[in-house]
Amino acid sequence: MRIVCGTDFSVHAANAAKVAAALAKRSNTALRLIHGVAPASVEFLSKENVDRIRERLRRKLVAEGNRLRETGADVMESLALGRPYEVLANAAQPSKADLIIVSSIGQFAPSRWLVGSVAEKTAQLSKVPTLVVCDHESLLDWAQGKRTLKVFVGYDFSASADAALHWVASLRNIGACRTVVSYLSWPPRETWRFGIGDHAALTENVAEVRTLLERDLRERCARAFGIGMPKLRVVSHWGSVEERLIELAKAEAADLIVLGTNQRHGLSRFWLGSVSRGVLHNASMNVACVPAADELNPAAETIPAYRRVLVPTDFSKLGNRAIAFAYGASPRGGEVCLIHVIPPTGGLKPRTESANAPNAKRKQELAARLESLIPDDALSRGIRSKVEIVEHEHPAVAIDQTAERCGADLICIGSRGRSGIRKQLLGSVTEALMRRSTRPVLVVRE
Repeated sequence: MRIVCGTDFSVHAANAAKVAAALAKRSNTALRLIHGVAPASVEFLSKENVDRIRERLRRKLVAEGNRLRETGADVMESLALGRPYEVLANAAQPSKADLIIVSSIGQFAPSRWLVGSVAEKTAQLSKVPTLVVCDHESLLDWAQGKRTLKVFVGYDFSASADAALHWVASLRNIGACRTVVSYLSWPPRETWRFGIGDHAALTENVAEVRTLLERDLRERCARAFGIGMPKLRVVSHWGSVEERLIELAKAEAADLIVLGTNQRHGLSRFWLGSVSRGVLHNASMNVACVPAADELNPAAETIPAYRRVLVPTDFSKLGNRAIAFAYGASPRGGEVCLIHVIPPTGGLKPRTESANAPNAKRKQELAARLESLIPDDALSRGIRSKVEIVEHEHPAVAIDQTAERCGADLICIGSRGRSGIRKQLLGSVTEALMRRSTRPVLVVRE
């Protein structure tokens, strides 16, 4: 683990540097210790004064480096002109750093309440994870192999949150970790996303939704951790996400909170908020912010396995043709779910499978019709099948919700390829699905 550590020569920065040195020593890599000089602080000074300040800072930086070398770490010092957070973020790439370490409070702590701390701004800019040290002793003991690190991960199914899971999994190469992964769910959103339950389910998710959320969280964690799965928690929540995450982390007695960061800039940060920035600003424990990968590394990508494939059909020739492609994409041991969407009866109500429900007989007939479309060799290929008739006024929404419920790795759908006026008049279920779904969609054309 190659590390860049920022210092402003404060006590807090010295403690963070101790952690950085211990991690560098444990990883058998060099530590780059950096002090950034803000241009505004020397802009109007004479050259003689600037040289005098530079020499004084250089001596302090060398002294700090020598102190860290006494721990057995390999340290390189760098003095740079520029805003400290920009200097740190920009130093990561040429140093091929895997981690930036800064302290939560510097020499001028009150300024953080006005414009944000160097730590917050570094995490906002950095393309590699940023570890903000608040309680250095727990991290130091862990890096020296004296204790297990208690890690709390705030997860939200984003690309940066997935990156955070993989980063936490990599920490086990350094020392023992006990990890808790928590997802804060907003019941109205989950109700709509899965198409399950009444809209009155505002404070708590219904049991079926909780089960699906736990399934999805377990699968995401399995991809990152493999063996040694963390403890999982799905919590229904309203209100401030960052405050609730800090409360949950405290309840777990966590040493470190790990979050993915979307690194919003400008006005979008104020309109949409930033959970990672809020946690950094208010947490009294160590925090790590992990950005999503800036560029895709094909060599590091695993070949996806489409274990669950969803295929909707309207019983047209093209709709039915997509079924063969769905089974062709499914591996042995996989599952294909065939669905057909019909208009709802009785308004917007929870889905029901009651035999006395409206459309019950018709749904049974349509389900039998779907079953007749299952290829004869599906079982011999080891592919399971299931069928579902969904009531919804918007087919694209119904397909997307069903894909979320069944955890589809791929949606396979036919498209008539309408264009021009026909497309404007008739619309396109396929196009609407591709706009709203976050899952891969395979489109079968005429």
